[in-house]
Amino acid sequence: MHIGLFDSGVGGLTVLRELKKSFPKAGFTYLGDTARLPYGNKAPETLRKYTSQNIEFLENHGVDLVVVACHSASTVALKINKSPKGLPVLNVIGPSGEIALKATRNKKVAVMATKATIRSQVYVNYFKELDPTLKVIPQECPLLVPLVEEGLMDDEITDFVLTRYLKPIQEAGADTVILGCTHYPILKKQIAAKLGTAVELIDPAEAVAQQIATDHNPKDGSGRLDLYLTDHAPHFLQHAESLLGGVPNMQFLHPES
Repeated sequence: MHIGLFDSGVGGLTVLRELKKSFPKAGFTYLGDTARLPYGNKAPETLRKYTSQNIEFLENHGVDLVVVACHSASTVALKINKSPKGLPVLNVIGPSGEIALKATRNKKVAVMATKATIRSQVYVNYFKELDPTLKVIPQECPLLVPLVEEGLMDDEITDFVLTRYLKPIQEAGADTVILGCTHYPILKKQIAAKLGTAVELIDPAEAVAQQIATDHNPKDGSGRLDLYLTDHAPHFLQHAESLLGGVPNMQFLHPES
């Protein structure tokens, strides 16, 4: 199987890492739309346009399955199950929501996400359908994506920003937190240290891997990985090497090539 993924930058690499670990024989094509990041402050119409273009790009590169490895883009792709050519399309919202629903003990689930994801109310509406008694604590975290993109995971600025963003979550008493942006698992260690072991962190990458294993079970493939960027991104290679551990067949190409 050949799996295609896209995100605005490095965040989707957390999904790619998990999928490569789960399906080591599969082939992968990853598109980082670095020319147009971040997606989190874009209007829904803009996100729909980018999402459509990115899905078409991956289709044209021979993938069998498309993963929208971005929560902001997933808010406008939630009802897209098939690509124009009929390929399965998965998002990161449904799988992580299902796991959070099973994990919470006090029915208080916090969602850390970009402005686009929070303002879409996609998680609020999702949980309202499945369990109206569950309380959703939405927390916009707009500064985390640029901090991760700049490689400032252990910087004092990031520590200060996390303290500010996590305070409302702690005060609300949430026992489960969805890392509602694929950039955020890169900060999982820092977030866990502040929230403590009693709080369950839901990683969208793990949730998507579980869904693919259940619905598609990829056992074979080329084992090849191609990485495409839409613009020069100095920190992308560093993140890719750190998250993917020097995976063979790694290529950095331009979408127009």
